[in-house]
Amino acid sequence: MTRAAQALAAIACIVAGVALSHLIEPGVRVEHVTLAGDTPALKFRPAGSGPHPVALLAHGITASKETLFRFGEALAAAGFVCYAYDSPGHGESPRRFSLNQIVHTPRRIAQEVGPVDVFLGHSMGGWVEAVAVNEDGLSPRLFVAVGVLPTFGTQGPPLLVLAGRFEEAFALVRLARQRGVRVVLSPWCDHAGEPFDPLLVNAAVRAACAAVGKTPPAVPTRWMWRLGGLALGMIGAIGLALWLPEFPPRWARVRGPLVALIVLTVMACTTATWIGGAPVMRRAPQEIVLMAIALLVIIGAGKLKIPRWSFTVLLAAVGVGFAVVGIHLLALFAWCGAMVLTCGALTGAIAARRGCRLDGDIAMALFVGYALGQWMPMIY
Repeated sequence: MTRAAQALAAIACIVAGVALSHLIEPGVRVEHVTLAGDTPALKFRPAGSGPHPVALLAHGITASKETLFRFGEALAAAGFVCYAYDSPGHGESPRRFSLNQIVHTPRRIAQEVGPVDVFLGHSMGGWVEAVAVNEDGLSPRLFVAVGVLPTFGTQGPPLLVLAGRFEEAFALVRLARQRGVRVVLSPWCDHAGEPFDPLLVNAAVRAACAAVGKTPPAVPTRWMWRLGGLALGMIGAIGLALWLPEFPPRWARVRGPLVALIVLTVMACTTATWIGGAPVMRRAPQEIVLMAIALLVIIGAGKLKIPRWSFTVLLAAVGVGFAVVGIHLLALFAWCGAMVLTCGALTGAIAARRGCRLDGDIAMALFVGYALGQWMPMIY
């Protein structure tokens, strides 16, 4: 295959991947809205007119409204109007991260959209919505707790707990002590994978439909096309980055930023229905600072002859250590960080392939700084 053909194939993969990653279940419309004055949200609307039951979706810490896209889409296909919002300090929210800001967001949204029939929260989001029930007097017909085990008084709503077999946020043995709680366990996922698990998504839809007297529709399938689009797009990004020729000396320093730009652009375009990778301007200062710190650390490691992939190994080992001593939630954060570093190291290796060590260091620093800055809660 000629170099021109390689470039065209890579670009074709990117275009096809971006297109597939935005496919949505037939009859479902997704809109970007602002709730309660300043809370960015995704509104999932079902086909047909007339009144529809309402579901409110709250994401976990370090996540965003896009993380619950699978639940919102599936519930909308079942006839619910769903609102997945960005908690303060997360995603596109202009508010800073604070518990006081976070816990009152469901109440502010409910006051605007009207009675909420189903609460669904993952991790921190489930805890926040439980506070809204216990302290703010909200009373949904069903509470779906994903990766969290909330407690209610005697007047609490019916509770469905969804969790993975490898749940890190709480010990699954605690579920056996709960009375009157329905539980669905996925045999193959952990805390971070729960928002995307088809078994858990389908269980939530069935329970929500039963709570409002609806018949569950056919199981959604467009998410599989989106997943394929995400994979295809990233394959194209890697292929295009590998295709880049050796640059002349005067343009040599462009290589690292260009490789990172290719990977990050495709990531942003293909993760809108998964984790929300599109840039947020108010996060730019945080990302720039993190990029600079990452670059200094990586360059320093290079002077000590420490390879870039060693950061991944170190953080993964820290995660194993946390798991051994029983601090599973910190282990999860360490492993997620190791995944970011792995992707960053791969980006750096591609940049250095026809360049030099510094090109790879720059590319890795840009990727890691952007990823960490994108999903790290903003506290200022």
